[in-house]
Amino acid sequence: MRKRILPIILGVLFLTNLTFAQGVCGSYKGYLQDEIDKYPDFYKSLEQQNAELEKSNKTLLQNIVREKSTEGKKIIPVVVHVVYNEKGEGAITDSEVQYAIDHLNANINGQAYNFLTGTPDVFAASRGELNVEFRLAKLTPKCDTCTPRTTTGIVRIQSELTNLPENGNNNIIKTLSYWNSYQYLNIWLAADIPGLNGYAQFPATNLMSTDGVVIRTSTFKTGKTITHEVGHWLDLSHTWGNCGYDPPQSCCGGDDGIYDTPNDKVGGFDATTGSFPHNVDACPDPLNPNPAGEMFMNYMDYISDSYQTMFTKNQVDKMNETLEGTGGEFGWREYMWSEENIAATGTADGYVGPICSMKGEIWNGFPTSSICEGTDVWLKSNKNQFVNLTSLSWDLGDNGAGTYNPADPNNELYQYAAPGSYDVTAIFEYNETTESKSSSLSDLDTVNATSWEIVTNTIIVQGTESELIAMGAINIVEHQLDSALDNNNWVDSIGAYWGFQDTSFFRGEVEETIYVAYYTNTCTSTTTKTDFITVLPTTATNNESSYSYSFEDASDLNGDWVVNTTDNQENIWDFISFEDNSWEHASGVASYGESCIKMAAKDGNTLSTSSLVSSAYNLSGFTNPAIKFSWSGAAVNTFPVNELNVYYSNDCGEDWQLLGSLTDSEVANAGLYNSNFIPKNDEWNDSVMYDRIGVNALLNDNIRFKFEYVTNGSSNNFYIDNIQIGEETSLLQTLDNNAKLAVYPNPTSGLTNILMENLADKDVQVKLMNILGADVKLLFDGSVISKYQTFDTDLSQFEDGIYFISAYSEGKAIITDKIILFK
Repeated sequence: MRKRILPIILGVLFLTNLTFAQGVCGSYKGYLQDEIDKYPDFYKSLEQQNAELEKSNKTLLQNIVREKSTEGKKIIPVVVHVVYNEKGEGAITDSEVQYAIDHLNANINGQAYNFLTGTPDVFAASRGELNVEFRLAKLTPKCDTCTPRTTTGIVRIQSELTNLPENGNNNIIKTLSYWNSYQYLNIWLAADIPGLNGYAQFPATNLMSTDGVVIRTSTFKTGKTITHEVGHWLDLSHTWGNCGYDPPQSCCGGDDGIYDTPNDKVGGFDATTGSFPHNVDACPDPLNPNPAGEMFMNYMDYISDSYQTMFTKNQVDKMNETLEGTGGEFGWREYMWSEENIAATGTADGYVGPICSMKGEIWNGFPTSSICEGTDVWLKSNKNQFVNLTSLSWDLGDNGAGTYNPADPNNELYQYAAPGSYDVTAIFEYNETTESKSSSLSDLDTVNATSWEIVTNTIIVQGTESELIAMGAINIVEHQLDSALDNNNWVDSIGAYWGFQDTSFFRGEVEETIYVAYYTNTCTSTTTKTDFITVLPTTATNNESSYSYSFEDASDLNGDWVVNTTDNQENIWDFISFEDNSWEHASGVASYGESCIKMAAKDGNTLSTSSLVSSAYNLSGFTNPAIKFSWSGAAVNTFPVNELNVYYSNDCGEDWQLLGSLTDSEVANAGLYNSNFIPKNDEWNDSVMYDRIGVNALLNDNIRFKFEYVTNGSSNNFYIDNIQIGEETSLLQTLDNNAKLAVYPNPTSGLTNILMENLADKDVQVKLMNILGADVKLLFDGSVISKYQTFDTDLSQFEDGIYFISAYSEGKAIITDKIILFK
C-alpha cells in the first residue's frame, strides 16, 4: 500500500501582494520571420554580418573540447547592454544586474526561492535542473581597436531607443551595441517595450547578428522574466505552444513539444483567485485526463513573476539539446560553454575581473548644446550608477567666471558670464569592490585579495533516497502524490501520468561551498567634452537683406552652417560595424553651381537624426522673411520612410519650432533607384518655408534654422543645395520661374489630366483659352496644397482644335501649355 502525503497547497502564497506583468512576452516560433516580413530591408542589410558570424563559428567548432566547463556545469558568458536616456530612464546599477543574474541561475537550476512554498508535489516531482551558470563576461570579443579588453560584462549606451517605438522595429535596439552571439548571451535592457515585457530569439535561426534577449529594465531586476526569455533562447516554447498569438487568446490544442507539461490555455491563471488544481477541465484530453490541471507555476506559462517556480525535466532535456546537440551534431549554442570560449570571455573559476571600470558620463539636462547669454545650463551626470561615489567635481571651462544658481540644492544649474564655446570636465572619484569566485580555494588569487571568505549555500535536491544519500544530502523527506490524483482515469495507454511520477520521491538539502576573494580599489574617472556648451549673444550680428549658400567649397559646412553630430558609443563587433553617415559636402552634384550637401544612403540599421544648423540672423527688418532651398532624393524600395524637417529657433537653439517638412515620399521624389542616386537637372525641387500662423515668427533679431534628416529605415542619397534666406515675395518669384504645367494625353479626345508643379501654397486659377486668347472655361480655382497637384477635366464638349491652358496667380499668368483636342 502506498503512503500518502498531501501536496503543498498554495494558500500562503496567495496572501502576498501581487505585481502583475506590464505586458506580455513577444517570443514565439514564427516571431523572427514575422519581423523579417515587416522589415525586409533591415534584415537584408545584416546578410554580410550573419555570413561572417556563421563562418567564424564553423572555424571555432573544429577545435573545441566537448566537455562541460566546470565540474559538470556549463558556464554561459553574458553581456548586458543597458540602454538609458538623458532622463535616466532604463538606468540600472551593476549590483542590480548581478542580482538578476543570480536569480536567473537559481531559477534555471531548480533553486527558486519560492519553489518549496509555491509548487504542488505532483509538479515538483518533475522539476528539472539544467546545471548551468550564467556569468557576466570579464573579457570583450577579440577586437584589434578595443583596448583594454577587460569588461564588467555590462555595457551602457545613452540613447532615446530605451523607449522602443510602438509598432516599430524593436530589434533596431540591438544595433546600438552587440557582441558575438556565438560567444555571449546578449541581453538588451530597455525602459519601455510597448505592450511587452520582453522577447527572445530562438536558436537555429541563421540570423545570429540579432540573437539574444530584449527585456524591460524593471522586470529584468526581478530575475524571473529573464528566466522565461532565456527559456525561449534555449528553444522552449510557451506551455501552450504557438496557439493564440497576436494577441494571446484563450485557446487549447497548442503543443510545446514537451511531454511532462500538461495541456494549457494561454496565460489563463489569475493568481488573485486561482488555486491548485487549476483549469482541470479547461483543455480536456480524453486519452490523458489530468486531475492536476495546468502547470501554471512553470516559467514558460504566463503568470506574475512572483509565482513562477520551475522548469520540468523534459524542458531541461530540450534546453540541453540546444547546448549539447543530439545525434553527434553540435548544439546550436555549444561553442558558448566550451573551455576555449570560457577562457576567451574571462568567465573561468577564479578569474579576476577589471578594476576601476566605471566610466563617468555628462550631459546637459536641457536638450540643447547652445543657449543664449544669461540662460542657465543644467549639468547632469550618471553619478547614480556609481555605487560608492566619494566625490564629483566639475571644471566648466571658464575659470569659475560664471555663477551657480543658488536656488538649486544640487548646484547643477550654472550661468556662464560671457558668450563663447566651453569645454566641460567632470571628475568622478569612487571606491569599488570586485570579487572572484570558485568552488576551489586554489583557483583564487588570495595573495592580492583584500580579503576572502567561505560562502555556504543550501541546495534543494530531489531523487531516490539512495541518490540523495550518495550526494551527502541532509534533512531527507519522502513525498507522495495525493491519492486524489491517483486513479485509473489518469492513466494513459502506456501507464504514465503525463510524465509525472506515480511513486514517491525524496527531497533533501546539500551544502554547497563557494570561495570568494574581494579586491578593494580607489578609482577616478575623468570625462571631458570639447565645445560642450556654446553660449551665444541674444541679438544676431548677421543683418543683411538676404543670404545665399550654394556650398561650392567643403569648408562652407564649418561656416554659417554646421553639422550637429552625436557621439556614438563604441560598438564592439567581430566584423563590420554599422555606419550612420551625417551631412557631407558633395562635389559635381548641384542644382546651382558645382556642389551641394548630401545625406548619404542609409542602410536601415539605425534610427537617428542628423542636423544641419545655421548661424543666427537678425530678420527683424524684413517684411515677411522666409527660407528657400533646393532638394532631391530617391528611394531604395517601394516603401520610403525617412523625412526632412525644417525648424527655426529664436532663443539660440534652446527650443526649436517646426517650420515645414518633406514627407517620406517627397524625400524620395526621384523614385526608386537601385544604384547610387545622383539627381538629373529635372529631378531637383524647390521649397519656400515661413511661419504661416499669425504674425510671422521669423520677424526676430535672433533666428536660426535647422535641417533635420530623420532616419527610420533604408534610403538612397538625399541632397540639399542653394539655401536662400530673404523676403518671401522675392523667393516665391524665383520659385514661380520654376513652375511647370503638364497636360496629358496630348492630343486628347476629351478626358485630360493636368499636373501643376512648384505652385504649392499659392492661390491659383487654371483657365482653358481658345487660339484667339478668349477664355473658354475655368478649369481650377483654389489653393495648391502640395508640390505636385493633379486634377482631371473633360474637354469633349468643345470643338476640335488648338487650345491653351494657363495657370494664373495674383492676376498674372505663371505658365501656359498648348493642347490639341481631336475627337
